[in-house]
Amino acid sequence: MRIIVTGANGFVGKHLIHALVKRQHEVVAGTRRTEVSFHTPIPHCYMNLLEPDTIAEALRKFKPEAIIHLAGQTLVASSWNDPAHTVQTNVMGVIHLLQAVRQTVPRAKIVTVGSSEEYGRISEQGVPLTEDSPCLPQNPYAVSKYTAGQLALQIAKQGHLRLVHARPFNHFGPEQQTGFVVSDFISQVVEMEQGRISPIVTVGDITVQRDFLYIDDIISAYVGLIEEEVPNGIYNIASGMARRIEDILLFLSSQSMVKFEVMQDPSKYRISNVPFFVGSAEKLRTVTNWTPRTPFYHGLQQTLNWWREKSREGKK
Repeated sequence: MRIIVTGANGFVGKHLIHALVKRQHEVVAGTRRTEVSFHTPIPHCYMNLLEPDTIAEALRKFKPEAIIHLAGQTLVASSWNDPAHTVQTNVMGVIHLLQAVRQTVPRAKIVTVGSSEEYGRISEQGVPLTEDSPCLPQNPYAVSKYTAGQLALQIAKQGHLRLVHARPFNHFGPEQQTGFVVSDFISQVVEMEQGRISPIVTVGDITVQRDFLYIDDIISAYVGLIEEEVPNGIYNIASGMARRIEDILLFLSSQSMVKFEVMQDPSKYRISNVPFFVGSAEKLRTVTNWTPRTPFYHGLQQTLNWWREKSREGKK
C-alpha cells in the first residue's frame, strides 16, 4: 500500500515509517524539512499544514492509498504559550489536509491522530475512558485536538471519506523529545550519570496515575488501523492499566548509576491535573485484534539505554 506519513520526522513518525517499510508498504515521508534522513531511504515530499497548495501537490504527485496524519503541535506547555499557533496548526492543518484529499485522492484511507488529552476532566470519574466518554478538554492543545477530530469526522461523513480518529494515551520510547514525563525524567538521570547536572530530579505531582504505552505498541495500533477494514470513528489506544508517576522514578532510581534526590517543582504542576487517567482500548481490540505486547518496565529500560547511548555519542 502507498502511504504518506505527515510529521514524518517526529518521534512517532520515524518509528512508524520504519515499521511500515518493514511490512513492505511503499512509504512517502511528508515533512516541512528539506533535508530528512530515515533508517531506510524513502521518498519524501514538502508538506506544510498552513500551506494548502503544498498538501494538494504532494497528494497529486504520490497518489497515496492511505495517509497517517501525525504532523502538528504536540506540547501542552507550548499550547499555553501560543494557543493561536496550536489551534491554527492542529485544526486548520486537518481541514487543509481533508480538503486536499477530497480534491485529489477521495478513496484514500485517513488516520488522524488526536490525544487522550481530549477527554480532560471527565477522567475525574475514576474509571477507564471509552470512546463514548464525554470530552472536557482543559488546555489549548487538548481543545485543538478535540476540535480537529470532530471536524475531521464531520468532513469525512459529508464527503464520504474513509477516516478514523485515533486517541493515543501517554506513550514513550527512544527518540522522544523532552517535554514529556518519561523523557524528562530519563534525560535528567542520564545527565546526572554523566556529571553534567546535580543529582536532583525535579518533578510535579508524582502521585497521579496515568496510562502508558511503549512506542512499539502505539505503532502496531496505527498499522492495524491502516491495514484492517475499520469503520469510521474514534479509537482509543491505551493499555487500560494505571501507573503511578512515582513508579517511574522508583524504577529509574533502581537503575541509575548515581543516587539522586527528588525535588518538587511547583511550576511543573498542572492547574487542571486529575489523579486518575486511564483508557479502554476494547473497541480497537475488537476490530483489529490489537493488544499491547511490551512490558512497561522493559520499555523504560529500552528508553534509558537509548538516552545513555545518545549521551555517549554526544561526547565523542
